[in-house]
Amino acid sequence: MTDLRAEPLSPIDAATLWPQLGRLATEVIATRGGESLLVRSGLAATGLTHLPRIPRTAVLGVKRGLGYRGVVVAKELAGGAGWEAISLRLAREKDDEAVTALLGGAAAEVAARGGRSLCLRSAEGSPHKDAIRRAGFMAYRIERLFAVPGGRPPAETLFRPAVRADRHGIFRLYCRAVPEHIRRQEAPTQQDWRAVLDSFDTNREFVLERDAAVAAWVGMGERESRILEDGTGEGVAAAALALIEGLGPHHGTLVLAEDQVALEREALTRGYTPLGVRLICARRMALLNTLKEVAAVPAESLALPQ
Repeated sequence: MTDLRAEPLSPIDAATLWPQLGRLATEVIATRGGESLLVRSGLAATGLTHLPRIPRTAVLGVKRGLGYRGVVVAKELAGGAGWEAISLRLAREKDDEAVTALLGGAAAEVAARGGRSLCLRSAEGSPHKDAIRRAGFMAYRIERLFAVPGGRPPAETLFRPAVRADRHGIFRLYCRAVPEHIRRQEAPTQQDWRAVLDSFDTNREFVLERDAAVAAWVGMGERESRILEDGTGEGVAAAALALIEGLGPHHGTLVLAEDQVALEREALTRGYTPLGVRLICARRMALLNTLKEVAAVPAESLALPQ
């Protein structure tokens, strides 16, 4: 383990970070879009625009003199059970000690705020994978990214906008569509499921109903779109992809998990182009307990077995 320590940034520290953003040129965590985070202006590059919402954002840094060796930003997901590290920037191209210190410090901060797990997304084959693993994060799922073919007008669809009353039906769909070993890892409770859904970062949701049940769900964000369907309805995959092509974000990306093989085949047939692969990694800071739901573990303890 590294002797470096990552410390939460005070408001004054955050202000001094502003002119140094350009020096933190290496992004360890996979961005949600194709562009570099530095393309976004000012503090948005590291998530510091969320600082007014202090309870929902943690920003930690490893200092080097008056500058920074690295900075990590984590945000609380819906429900409060899960957090996600959304940016980890380094001053060097590779700095394993800083990566491990920053992620370890973020995990301790999340545990101190009552969070039960911290996840992140990294590129497959990342040069930082060993440092991420030493911080207690284990990869448990693969996300494949595809460019959505553009220029297709919206088509008639059986999907409708999702409403609050659909939440339980979407959760039941998730339980049918996602393999059990993945559900045990990321969403053992409905509270954890709320965090998973929030991590998809969607701002528009659509559902398709059959036999009074939600048969498919489509979520669209600023850059990425996702699909949940249980594979039992004929033509559902094609209808979901057509919805994304017609109403999805401009130059958008479709995100599919490795178990969504039928959807991947349909997407490739329709002209979707593979862009790359991300790994979802997580560290759990609490043990599930069948009687009390969770049992807290000290933040400084070692990572639990996945």
